Amino acid sequence: MAENEKLDCLRKLQDVLQEKFTLEQQVETLPRELRKEEAVLRSMEKDFSDLRTLAEETADEVKSLRIRYDDATQLRTSYEKQMEFLSTQREYEALSKQLEDARANEETLLKQRNSKTKEADKLAKDVEAKQAEVEAQKAKVDEERAKVDSELSGINEKIAALDAQCLSIKGSSISNELYEKFSNIVRKKDGTGIVPVHGQVCMGCDRVLPMQFVIDLRLKQEKNEIDYCPYCSRILWYEPLDPETEKSYIFEQLESKGAGDSKAASSHDSQQDSDSYDESMGMDGGFEDF
Repeated sequence: MAENEKLDCLRKLQDVLQEKFTLEQQVETLPRELRKEEAVLRSMEKDFSDLRTLAEETADEVKSLRIRYDDATQLRTSYEKQMEFLSTQREYEALSKQLEDARANEETLLKQRNSKTKEADKLAKDVEAKQAEVEAQKAKVDEERAKVDSELSGINEKIAALDAQCLSIKGSSISNELYEKFSNIVRKKDGTGIVPVHGQVCMGCDRVLPMQFVIDLRLKQEKNEIDYCPYCSRILWYEPLDPETEKSYIFEQLESKGAGDSKAASSHDSQQDSDSYDESMGMDGGFEDF
């Protein structure tokens, strides 16, 4: 059987494309850990900002309580001095009540000031500790980002080299349209875009092909043309086997398995929407040679 130049190029391209798509997947997944650490940092920064705001508000409350306490102390002192100059019992009783209220207010404000001061001191320490945590997380993110950037740079260089290798392999034997279609098939079919046909069976999807389709495929293959599996959309090439082995791949042999397998295959067909030639691969629904 004459060598099919297109098939030979496609097989070589498949190996390179597999490596390229694996690297592209790494480009997508590599920053995942970095994104997680960045999310942690954003959360920590928000918590730090909220804590700092609370600490500032609490410190302002302490200042306000100190002023109010000082005013209460001055008022109580003023009432105590006035007690020395009272002349009537009524004045004494009235001022005594004011003095009692002033002392109670002063004591209350003192307790509030002391309590709020302790709270402010604790918040100040919490802010300091949280700031240290944020700075440590920033350093971790910066280190991870530098690592990812370095690795991505190396991967992108490899991808660029593989792209150049693909262009070299493709040459003039593979049209740009066929190259794009084949790349799409390899990407969507887990790295396998070209598969052999054994007997009447596509080795990509294990489906039985019509006998006339296989005959036409062999003729096309000798003319340096290609064809696609009507079930899984992969490019096919006929691979001769020894007669004994090929017996297990002929239609009559497979048909003898019974109606049970036929029903299972029919059920499988209904679930193969993603494998449809024209929808999944973005093609025109017909088998064209390029």
